[in-house]
Amino acid sequence: MHSREARGGGLLSFPEAPLRSVRGALSYLLDLIFVPLCPICRGPLKDSGPFCEGCLRTIRRALPPICPQCGLPFPEGTEGHLCGDCLSGKYRFLLHRSYGIYDGGLREAIHRLKYGGDLLLVEPLGELLLEACEDLRDDGIDLLIPVPLHPRRLRERGFNQSLLLARHLSRRLGLLCEAEVLVKVKDTPSQTSLSPAERQRAVRGAFKVMKGERIREKRVLLVDDVFTTGATVNEASRVLLRAGAKEVLVITLARSVG
Repeated sequence: MHSREARGGGLLSFPEAPLRSVRGALSYLLDLIFVPLCPICRGPLKDSGPFCEGCLRTIRRALPPICPQCGLPFPEGTEGHLCGDCLSGKYRFLLHRSYGIYDGGLREAIHRLKYGGDLLLVEPLGELLLEACEDLRDDGIDLLIPVPLHPRRLRERGFNQSLLLARHLSRRLGLLCEAEVLVKVKDTPSQTSLSPAERQRAVRGAFKVMKGERIREKRVLLVDDVFTTGATVNEASRVLLRAGAKEVLVITLARSVG
């Protein structure tokens, strides 16, 4: 039987089982009040996944068959092969992989992060990006570099989503994230309405390498959120290779198709 230890102000001792019951009840109440929500639709999460089942069903993975260089998905039932752009030598990076196709819940999540400032999405989207890195883990990557924003755009947005994603990968992969090596010196216009040729012209000369000794003879993993025509990451790759990088690989959350 537990009782007060002494009249002189000793500590009270309570039974262990009731305390566990109280903690369990509090935990249950907190779960009722603070129901985990899907970061995309704000509906309740029924399991430990980052997104609800409904939103996950709208996310299409960028899985084989794909172009082995740029990762362009091909129709099911075909074989993976170099696409026309890669056969023509268009891209300077060694290879690119994306987690999924830029539509549905994945597009919505990226928009919420990028334009809505919902930083709670960094971790779940970072985990998707980590999953997309499975094909690259045996490639001997030396460091990560995020695609930078121009200072004006960074002031407006307040953060660089590619840097936040790269830092998440850095922690999970145990690789150095070099955020000051590649800078954007040209304030390019929004590329959403530009043709592929206009995009290439817009990004030409947009990037500059600082502290080039940090990438010399290194295998670099370039991190960005979306691969549309590839103009941005291709120009960044060209500049990194010119500055002495051994090879450049690219990882993105999503890619546009069609």
